[in-house]
Amino acid sequence: MFNADELNSWIASVGRQLGEQCSVYLIGGCAMCFKGLKPATKDIDIIIASKKEFDAFDSAVIRAGFRRSTDMKDEFYLTALAVYEKEDSRIDVFLREVGKMLKFTDSMKRRSSPFKQEGKLKVLLAANEDIFLFKAMTPRAADISDCDRLMRENLDYAAIYDECMSQSSSEKKWYFWLYEKLCTIENRNGIVSPIKSRVYSTVKENWKTRPLDFMGNIPNVEAHMPDKKLAHRLRRRFDRKI
Repeated sequence: MFNADELNSWIASVGRQLGEQCSVYLIGGCAMCFKGLKPATKDIDIIIASKKEFDAFDSAVIRAGFRRSTDMKDEFYLTALAVYEKEDSRIDVFLREVGKMLKFTDSMKRRSSPFKQEGKLKVLLAANEDIFLFKAMTPRAADISDCDRLMRENLDYAAIYDECMSQSSSEKKWYFWLYEKLCTIENRNGIVSPIKSRVYSTVKENWKTRPLDFMGNIPNVEAHMPDKKLAHRLRRRFDRKI
């Protein structure tokens, strides 16, 4: 596990090993630690913008005591450029796209804030809105807790909505994932997202292309589906599976 002090120590050690300039964007729990939103994180999730910068970063991380792992059985990490491990800690480095899902876009870069410079390593923190969106794309329980924590901040929900819609396409309709996660978090904390109805409208417009398991993990699906006919259809299908 990394707490903020250990994360700072890790950044300093990598910065000392770098032979050329490299910028990294922290997009997950590590960014939340530096923002004071959680006490520690097991994983460091990093975006690097270019292969050239990755090559320099790769050598520096290994010299800082981490080993590159080739055991990447978790499907979420199949698009990681590299995974590094040291004891019970892990670093996942992605090149622009995270886990076969969202891309780290120019708008995300603009929303990021500079955090610190250690040697030739420049560290930037992703905006809370983008951390939320990345975490909304995964089924992991820890990410649900992090989304819950982020929702207690002053999020720009319009930015979350716009980013999700801009990255959705005929093949990748991320708004289905986002809507289900908003419902999951609402069940947990009672907070209704300001964009929930807008996302639902898009979901309804594209209903025929929904994933087969859409809303399958929501026990009170009727409470989150304004169109009761659609809610009834979902409930009948889920009941048949049981």
